[in-house]
Amino acid sequence: MRGAQPADGPAPPRRPAGPRDRRSQELPTVSNPLVSILVPTYNGERFLKAALRSALSQSYREIEVIVGDDASTDGTAAVLASVAATDDRVRVVRHETNVGGFANPIRLLELARGEYVKFLLHDDVLATDCVRDLVRGMQATPGATMAFSRRVVIGEDGRPVPGGELAPLTERTGPLDGRQLGDTMLEHCSNVVGELTTVLFRREDVDVAELWQVDGRRLAVLGDLALWLRLLARGPAFYTPRTLSRFRVHGDQSSQNPALIERGLRDWPRLIDWGVRNGFLADTERQRRAYLKSLLMTATRSAELGGGHAAAAALEATFLATARLVELMGADPDGDARPLVERAHTSPLLDRFARELDVWGRPQAVALGALTAPSPDRHEVDALVQAFRDVRSAGAAERFLLAVAPDHLTTTAPLVEAALAGGPDVDVELVPTDEPTGLLRDSWLAVAARGATWHAGRADAVWAVELPLHAPAEPIA
Repeated sequence: MRGAQPADGPAPPRRPAGPRDRRSQELPTVSNPLVSILVPTYNGERFLKAALRSALSQSYREIEVIVGDDASTDGTAAVLASVAATDDRVRVVRHETNVGGFANPIRLLELARGEYVKFLLHDDVLATDCVRDLVRGMQATPGATMAFSRRVVIGEDGRPVPGGELAPLTERTGPLDGRQLGDTMLEHCSNVVGELTTVLFRREDVDVAELWQVDGRRLAVLGDLALWLRLLARGPAFYTPRTLSRFRVHGDQSSQNPALIERGLRDWPRLIDWGVRNGFLADTERQRRAYLKSLLMTATRSAELGGGHAAAAALEATFLATARLVELMGADPDGDARPLVERAHTSPLLDRFARELDVWGRPQAVALGALTAPSPDRHEVDALVQAFRDVRSAGAAERFLLAVAPDHLTTTAPLVEAALAGGPDVDVELVPTDEPTGLLRDSWLAVAARGATWHAGRADAVWAVELPLHAPAEPIA
């Protein structure tokens, strides 16, 4: 055991006269609640001693350190036994079988007795005043749901990696608006808060049943960001630009696994969608930028990683982001409250992919359809009239023309009237012509049965129509 010290550690040395660095100014002490430092580990022998040393050397003394050894097969058990034997603040929980990187932290959280919780990943390091500064920041910030700091990225040798000196979010110590911070992270697809090691929060504010997931589906990589968003939705965060934690990167980390990286790309459109449905990114233009950013990131990382089975996750990420962008083009982009994964793979959103996607975002002046059967056919007329309704609902055109052979005009008119009577009204103008192609203009939308060729070489945008199987259609040229 270490020698007895005051609750907040030894008295700090006197400051020399002169101006003080306002970023590091100490916050007033309110009370010293217990803080649970939770250390999930698996085969962490290489860096575990440094992590635990940083936890046990905290200037804030009211701590417990709970380590979850997930059935490690290296020398982790010996390291933990040695440390626990010399400091009774350390409690070791060893899982006889490997429960995985998602369950291990949850089990530790369930065992935590502290009012506050501070995760410490087994290869990371805390600054000596980390817990003290974050606890005091929470206490000094009304309504704060989490506290975090600037962090630095280090390599295997513990030194900052090139570019690892991350810029502070702000030079000012104090509160950050939770909604604004969440919006920024989602819009730019960037976890500027940081990893689990960076944040302190109240144990009572976290529901373990919701950890690492959204909408009942686990996130491959962004589980920490999902937790930050849940907390930020409830209140502000305390932030200090002091560097209070060091995040280590090395080749043995699971986060360097290409397959995991690919699956993590799929997390972004799902998390953005969850955020939107929970009050973030209320501005649809910011939503659009968020999904475009996720598309760009997915394309860039996929090109770097190459193909393989994991590439399917990147394709799903691309599809989900594209589906939402298509949805944002519609008249009621927020009318369906289901998660994006459900919306994108079912009607009515999935039905939009039966069309050329540009018809959803570029309204045309006129939609032109043409009857191509040798003689007027009720099924073809019904299909084209319904297509006009769909085009109008999509906002893809405002005026609707139906080209009819002059000899068929008299017999076609009652068929059109009957079709219009069968559903919501839409104004359809009959245009007698033997050459519907000649009617098309650059700004018009062709509404044509799949396989029809009457619009070939002239139509810039086409709304494809599925005709009933028994309805005659123009042969494919």
